[in-house]
Amino acid sequence: MISKEQERILQEYLSGKESPEGKALFDQWAQSLYEDKSFQPSDSEEALSNAQQKMWVNISSKKDTPIIRLVTSWALRAGIAASVLLISMLAWKWIGKYNQPLPEYELSYQTIKTKAGEHATVTLEDGSKLFLNGASSLRFPTKLQGQTRHVYLEGEAYFEVTHNPQQPFIVSSKHLNTTVKGTTFDVHDYTQDNQANVTVLTGKVAVEMANNPQRNCLILPNQVCTYQSEKANLSQSSIIDARESISWRERKVYFKRERMDLVFRKLERMYEVSFQVKNPQLMDCTWIASFENASLEEVLQLMQSSLGIQYQIKGKEVIIKGICQ
Repeated sequence: MISKEQERILQEYLSGKESPEGKALFDQWAQSLYEDKSFQPSDSEEALSNAQQKMWVNISSKKDTPIIRLVTSWALRAGIAASVLLISMLAWKWIGKYNQPLPEYELSYQTIKTKAGEHATVTLEDGSKLFLNGASSLRFPTKLQGQTRHVYLEGEAYFEVTHNPQQPFIVSSKHLNTTVKGTTFDVHDYTQDNQANVTVLTGKVAVEMANNPQRNCLILPNQVCTYQSEKANLSQSSIIDARESISWRERKVYFKRERMDLVFRKLERMYEVSFQVKNPQLMDCTWIASFENASLEEVLQLMQSSLGIQYQIKGKEVIIKGICQ
């Protein structure tokens, strides 16, 4: 049976106070509710009370088992005003009747996409500005309702988020979930890349792996959180000037000992071409270069003179031969 102290912690958590104890109790309650197939909704106060006691007995017996993070639990938290008994009834009625997660709100979304070499700008209703890089897509709500401002990114975008501690801003991408309350930062996370980065210009940003929230980092201005698929981990580092991470907005490019496979991929997005590299060993080389508003031909000439490679342009295809020297 739920104790007074447990009820107090849970009600505080439901009202918006973040705490590990509250979150654990809530997840345990949600898991118990989800597994209790014998419970049938009823308007009877006695039936609801008995169901609640039964759920807490189940929770007590499963404290050492992993908790499944249900979408339902987070949706419920957004719309509930502190009555654990009422939550039990409403949640189970939804699960039992519809057998699907309870949505936070009936939000309408808009998606904007850019081609290689294109940029786009989106201004949300709270004044937040989102700058989309080439070959990227952004899905965002037309109305910022609910407890969070949640957008979905594939590719790269720079964010200038209006400060609102009561409504955190979340960017979900292929490998990362990035959460802020008001700051400026860049998210680089293309589906086909084995590396993703979040770079902070101002404020404070929390980053976690999309499939493993326990792997996370908290970064400040001029810091980068990097995901690498080979290691399935996040790493944190400092840089001299975070503004270089958004140099793409001004058609500037910086390569600082960057692997050639990443170099070619970035150039493909910038110039809408594909690279055919005849010598796979070239991919292990690194390149140091910077240029601004340069044509593809100018970039390739610089690569040829600095690395010693040869290139040939055939329409939208660039053939690369040789090995870096």
